[in-house]
Amino acid sequence: MASSEWEEVKRLAKDFQRAQLTTATQKLSERNCIEIVNKLIEDKKIEVIYTLDGKEYLTPSQVVKEIRDELIIHGGRINLVELQQILNIDFSYIEAKANEVVKNDRNVFLVLGQLIDNDYLDHLAEEINDQLQDAGQVSIAELTKANDVPADFLTEAIEQRMGRIIEGQMDAYDRGVIFTQAFVDRHRARIRGIFSAITKPTQVSNILNQYHIPERLFHSILEGLEKEKRLKGSLMGGRQEKASYIPDIFTKTQNDWVDSFYAQNGYLEFDALSRLGIPDPKSFAKRRFKSENLLILQSCCIGKVLQDRVEASVEEALSSGTWIDVLPLLPSSFTSTDCGQILHHCLKGNRQLDGKVFCDTIICSHKFMADCKAIFYPIMKVKAKEDAKRAPDILMQADKKPSGGSDAKRDRKEERRKKAAGVGGGGSAKGGVGGQAREVKTKKVKKGRGKEVEEDDDEDTQRGSRVSASEFPFMTLEKMEEMLSEKLDECPVELHAELAEELFRPLTRAYQDVVKVAFQMMAGGSAATRRKTRDDLQDGINAFWNNIRQFIKGVKQCSGDEELEGQLSRYLLRSLCSDVTNMLCCAVAEPAIATDPLTLTPEMRSNIISKLPDKIKTVMSKLNSSLSGKDLDEFVENLEQSCDPSVCDIMLKKPDKKKDRQAVFHHRQALCEQLRNETDSALALHLTITVAFQNHTQCMLHAPGRCVPQLITFLSKHLTADQHALLVQYQDLVQKNMAHIREQDQKNSAPSGEEEGDKTSAVDEESKIKTQLQDLLNKIKDVALVKKGSAANHED
Repeated sequence: MASSEWEEVKRLAKDFQRAQLTTATQKLSERNCIEIVNKLIEDKKIEVIYTLDGKEYLTPSQVVKEIRDELIIHGGRINLVELQQILNIDFSYIEAKANEVVKNDRNVFLVLGQLIDNDYLDHLAEEINDQLQDAGQVSIAELTKANDVPADFLTEAIEQRMGRIIEGQMDAYDRGVIFTQAFVDRHRARIRGIFSAITKPTQVSNILNQYHIPERLFHSILEGLEKEKRLKGSLMGGRQEKASYIPDIFTKTQNDWVDSFYAQNGYLEFDALSRLGIPDPKSFAKRRFKSENLLILQSCCIGKVLQDRVEASVEEALSSGTWIDVLPLLPSSFTSTDCGQILHHCLKGNRQLDGKVFCDTIICSHKFMADCKAIFYPIMKVKAKEDAKRAPDILMQADKKPSGGSDAKRDRKEERRKKAAGVGGGGSAKGGVGGQAREVKTKKVKKGRGKEVEEDDDEDTQRGSRVSASEFPFMTLEKMEEMLSEKLDECPVELHAELAEELFRPLTRAYQDVVKVAFQMMAGGSAATRRKTRDDLQDGINAFWNNIRQFIKGVKQCSGDEELEGQLSRYLLRSLCSDVTNMLCCAVAEPAIATDPLTLTPEMRSNIISKLPDKIKTVMSKLNSSLSGKDLDEFVENLEQSCDPSVCDIMLKKPDKKKDRQAVFHHRQALCEQLRNETDSALALHLTITVAFQNHTQCMLHAPGRCVPQLITFLSKHLTADQHALLVQYQDLVQKNMAHIREQDQKNSAPSGEEEGDKTSAVDEESKIKTQLQDLLNKIKDVALVKKGSAANHED
C-alpha cells in the first residue's frame, strides 16, 4: 500500500475517533421520553402495560408470550399469583391475559387460580397409573387431596385418558374409585367363593369386615354374579347397612319345613317361624298360603280345617243348649287369647250360632245361661216376700240419702257428695282438692287361666253393692258364685265367676220387679208401718233446718268472692236443701211413695209435685224450683211457706242462740277429732280448710272438694304467710298425687306397652310425692288444731 494511502487511513481513523469522543449536541431526556410515550398512549397509537415499579413497558403480546413461557418452564402448571410476582405487573392484567390464553388454546385450563396444560395432565395420568398398578385401586378423593385439583376436573381428565394412559376402570356405581382389572378379578373370585359356601342368612357387613372387601366394589360384583346366576341366593336390604344374603338352599329348607308342619298340623306358630329366621311371620304366612284362607291370631295362624273342627264343636254345643271349652280341642301352644279370637270369628262368620264367650276359651249357649238364671228364681221369690215385709224400713233409710233413682252414675256422684260433706258434718270426706281427691283404688285379681280382672276397692263399687241405694239388694257376687259352683260342679271355677258377673245385673233388675209385686200385694197392711210419725218427721226436718241455717251463715262470710259464694250456695241447695225438700215431698205424698220404693230423684220429685193438689203444688213447685238456682234466701222463704199448716203442717223452730253456739261447738269438735285421726292426705287438707274456716269466722262450712283452692285463697288474709304457703304447697302435692293415680289407672286398663324403666320412674315419683305428703301431714293439721297462743311453742 502507498504511504499516501496509509496516511489517509490514519487521518480517517483519527477523525472517527474524534467523532466518537465528541458529545452530541441534541439529546432527549428520560422525562421527554416518558411524555412522548404517554402522548402516544393517550392518542391510542400504542398499547403497553406498565410494570409495578413503573420502569418498564410491556406490550400485551409480550405478556401472553411470557405467560406461555413461564407455563412451559414450570412443567405445565403455574399459579397466577406466582406468575404475577415473576412478571411484576398488576394481577388484573395477569388474570385477563390468562383467560385469553385459555380461550385461545384448548390445551390450557384455568383451575382454582392455576394454569394447567395437557402435558401436565398427561404426566399426572402416568403417575396415577403407576400408583394404580401398585395398589390395585385408587380413589379420586385421595388423588384430589394429593394433587390439589378439583375432583370433577380430575375425574374428567382421568376419563379422557382411561385406556390410553391409565390402564384401569371406574366403578359403575361409584365414579370416585378406579380399579385395575386384575384387582376386580381377584375380588370377584373371593366373593364367588365366599357366597357359594354360605348356607344360612348372613349379614353382608360381617363378610365385608372379615375379608376386607371394598364395599363399593362388592355390590357391583355381587349383582353381576346374581345376574349371571353364578350364585344361588338373594341379597335382602339392598345396599343398606343391615343387608343380609339369604342362600336359596336355606329358603328352600325353610319353606319345606313350613309346608310340612302346616300340612300335618293345620296351623303355624309365629314363635317357631321367628326361630327359623323369618322376620315378619304374619306377612310370611299370608304370602305363603294365599289360597288357604288363614285366620291370623295373636300367637299363631290356623287353616280352614282347624277352623271347621272348632266351629263344628261349637255348633254342636250351642244346638244342644250347653257349653264347651275349646282350649282342649286346640294344640297346647294356643293361648287363651287365641281361643277367644277363634270363638269370636266363629260367631261373626256364622249368624246361626247364638252364644256368649266367657274366659276367652268357653262359649255358652243362651239356653244354658237361662238355665243358670232359673237356679235363682226360687230364692228370689222367698227373699222378695221377706224384703216386702221390711220395705218401709228400707225406704226410710233410702229417703235419708241425698241421691236416688236407678242411675248408677248419679248414685256414685251423690255418694261422693255425702262423703265430702255429711248431713250434719259439712265438708268432711274424700271430696278432695279441686274435686279430684276421691281415690279409687284398683287391684288385679287372678281369675281362671291367668286372666287378670280389675276390681274396684271403693265403697260404691265393691262387689255386691253395684246397684243404686234405691234398689233392693238381691245377692252378692260371692254368693252367686257359690250357688253356681254347687249346681254346676262340672264347669270350671273361672266360668262360675264370670257367669255370676254376667247374671248379676239381670237378676238384680228382675228381683226389683218381683219385690215390687210382692210389696204391692201387701201394700195395704204395710202402709202404716212405713209411715213416719209426725213428731219424728218434724224433728228430722228441724235438725236439717238448723244445720242449713248455720251453713248459710258460713256462705255469707264469702260474700266478697261472688264465684265462691255461688258455688257454696249451689252445693248447699243441691245437698241438704234437697234432702229437706225430699222429706217434705214424702210427707205430702206418702200414698204415692207407698207404691214406689225408689228414693226420690229430682225427676221423681217433680213428678210427685205435679200430682199434688193445686194449693200445695204451687208452694212446693216454688220450693223445688229454688233448688236449681243459687239464691239461699229464696229457698228459706219458700221453705217457710211450705211448712205452713195449710201445706205440710211442719213447725220450724225459732233460732236459739245458746243451742246454735252448742251446735257450732260440737260440730267443730267432731271435725277436729276426725282430723286428728285422718291419714288420707286429700281428706286431711279438706278437713283442715273446714276447721280453719270455722276457727276464723265462727261459722260452719259446707263445701265440696272442688272449692278447696278458692277457700285457701279466702283464708290467706286470716293465716300467716308461712301457713298459707304450706297449704298451697300441700294442695299442689295432693293434685300431683291424684294425677299419678289417674295415669296409673289408665295404664292398667290399657294394653301394656310401657317400658320397664318408665314404670319404675313413675313409681319412684309417686313414692316421693307420698313421702312429702306424709312429712307435711302433721304440719297441715296444726294449721287448724294448734291455737294461736301455743303455735309458737309447738315444734314438729
